[in-house]
Amino acid sequence: MLIPVLFVLLLPGPVFTCINIWNQIRGKERTGRFETVAFSMGILYTLMLYGLLSPRPWDEAVWTFGDIFAFHEIISRVHMPTVAVYAAAGFLSYTLLKNRRKEWPPLVQVLCISGLYMGILIQALFLVQLARHLPLGELLAGDAHYSQESWLYCFYFSLVPFNFILNALVLLVRIIRSRGEDQMEYSYRNPWLQKSSKLLQNTGKWAWYALLLLLPLLVLLTLVLLVFGQQADSTIRAFTETSDWTLSAKISPPPIEADAHYLCTVALKGDEKLVKPLRYGIRRGQRIVVNRQLCVANAFEQLLEERTPAFHRWVRHVYDACGYPLSLHLQTPLRADLAYLLMKPLEWCFLLVLYLFDAKPENRIALQYLPGYELTHSEREGIDQQSKD
Repeated sequence: MLIPVLFVLLLPGPVFTCINIWNQIRGKERTGRFETVAFSMGILYTLMLYGLLSPRPWDEAVWTFGDIFAFHEIISRVHMPTVAVYAAAGFLSYTLLKNRRKEWPPLVQVLCISGLYMGILIQALFLVQLARHLPLGELLAGDAHYSQESWLYCFYFSLVPFNFILNALVLLVRIIRSRGEDQMEYSYRNPWLQKSSKLLQNTGKWAWYALLLLLPLLVLLTLVLLVFGQQADSTIRAFTETSDWTLSAKISPPPIEADAHYLCTVALKGDEKLVKPLRYGIRRGQRIVVNRQLCVANAFEQLLEERTPAFHRWVRHVYDACGYPLSLHLQTPLRADLAYLLMKPLEWCFLLVLYLFDAKPENRIALQYLPGYELTHSEREGIDQQSKD
């Protein structure tokens, strides 16, 4: 769930959104400073939250930790540059139009409106992508399996696009209603500019002219992006080459259960070069990722269960009581790496005990979490006894 500190940091988002809606209802035009601060903070917090959740590509299984929200990428990271460029063009166009001067040539303003259309389109696609996991979207889709926590995350992700579309549409209406009064007062020495000025004196037609210029502008930006390794259809692929979202066209592997009660498993969320995951394993019928440290810890616990059952029950009780609360705070890679390092001395102690009291310690370690080997010592003894009978 959202921790209190994170909630406080994200609180300005809804507050600024309410202020922005109120400003638009009042028809207040001079809101440049407020919008700069609001959009800057909104984009910063969105990037921070997105990075904190560490979404996975569609072709990788997400690691689930009990009820903790884990998800795939909203936008494919491969095609993210295309979306980022189009969104930046939209914000730049909005800023230029918001601070436009009367002496600007009308064609420049029409080009900015085309950029504004581009920004509105990208932000609208992003909202549609999120809609599936918002309460109304889940209700309409009949797919309400996500928690309220996921609704909160998607709500915060939708604030910047919503505010941009609202402000952009209001600005566009204001420009169209200006009726070209400013342009009629100016003449240009350049014949081409003068002809364009006469053609564009009626701002009521700017919206249509901008729509016609949108295609050439998209082609130009696409050609530039092709030079940097993007594809011609990256805009579409950015939303469709994802999983679990509204526009997703891919099916991801089933989620991997990394039991949040066990700190060793949670540590696997850390840097792969540090924790060194070995393979998949089975725990309680669920597929999990295991590494050497987890296998050693489980082998040690198994040895305790065989040699000292009463002591093992007490250890298991303490571990179950403490492990889960601690694991809730180990969802970031940095914290997971720290947990792995802190477990290292215990791992060495476990190895020492295994090598002192087990005839084949490495065999026991290697067999952990393999299919059919997750039974407890008592369960295996019962099966062996039944087979003998």
